[in-house]
Amino acid sequence: MLDTWWNANMDARRSISLLLVVVGGAAIAVGIAASPDSWAFASTYAAFIIPGLIGAGIGGYRRHRVSDPARASLWGLASGALVAAMMVATLGTALLIRPTVRDVLGLEDAWSAVLMGGVLVGFVGAFLWERDVRRRRFEALLSLAVLLIVGGVVLRFSGEPWALIGAFVSLGGFGVLLVAVETYRRSSRRDAAVSDTWR
Repeated sequence: MLDTWWNANMDARRSISLLLVVVGGAAIAVGIAASPDSWAFASTYAAFIIPGLIGAGIGGYRRHRVSDPARASLWGLASGALVAAMMVATLGTALLIRPTVRDVLGLEDAWSAVLMGGVLVGFVGAFLWERDVRRRRFEALLSLAVLLIVGGVVLRFSGEPWALIGAFVSLGGFGVLLVAVETYRRSSRRDAAVSDTWR
């Protein structure tokens, strides 16, 4: 019953997913601001803004190139701009609240958990946004890859004993990313073959 309602009420589902993305972004901002080396983490986060813009733009274009080919490029531009704006807003919030957050007792010790929790909530929101089942499978693998990569970076900043483990965790994330891309490509080729067969 819940699954039927969930699939039938796409607007409500996407409103919930957008809310989760905003909550996740707020948690990421708090985690960055509370980290011992806030400026280094802010710079690392800023480095992902351009790839995020390009990735979201390509995703938006691919998502609408069949259903709305005339405006697929505009959809891609809008998707990329939205993701970039949210990431810039998260970064700006982190830098703005940094003096206040640094005064909160105990938060500096829990910054990594807050940061990773925000990443997880944000990707759950992005995962719920997608309607297509095949793309949801891809986004699940993509979410795992990004979590591993970000987790590896966090471990590298957590102290010398964790630096080597963090490198292996990030490497595993890049491996999962390659698996996600290859899985999506195979699924796309299979769908194209099925479509050609039924023509």
